[in-house]
Amino acid sequence: MATPKRDNLRAARALVDAALQGDAQACASHGIALRTLQNYRKLLNTDEELARFYAELSRTVTTQNWANELNLTLTVAIRKQGEMIRGIDGSSADTISAVTGAIKALSEIAITRDVLRAGEVNDAGDGDAD
Repeated sequence: MATPKRDNLRAARALVDAALQGDAQACASHGIALRTLQNYRKLLNTDEELARFYAELSRTVTTQNWANELNLTLTVAIRKQGEMIRGIDGSSADTISAVTGAIKALSEIAITRDVLRAGEVNDAGDGDAD
């Protein structure tokens, strides 16, 4: 009797989760044994399809995590700069320069946000286009 074909997409998801959360958590989440996960890891060297799925999912997860982290940092920066602008007193040349610099920085942040939203990654890694 022929052995059933391995689900390489499922295996790649388990490997990506193991890289992010650790082997034990990935095994529990995917309902697989540690030995199975270790076998998947070994197969990355010989199974081109599995290696390709793993690379694609890793890139997607990394990009999404990076974008989420940057978005959070930009939000904090916007709030901080708003507080700083509201706290400035007077109309000296230094004050005007500081406010102008803050407006420029906030404008650049807004542009960065727009670019991030335009290229947002929404794929859950389930093989279906979202």
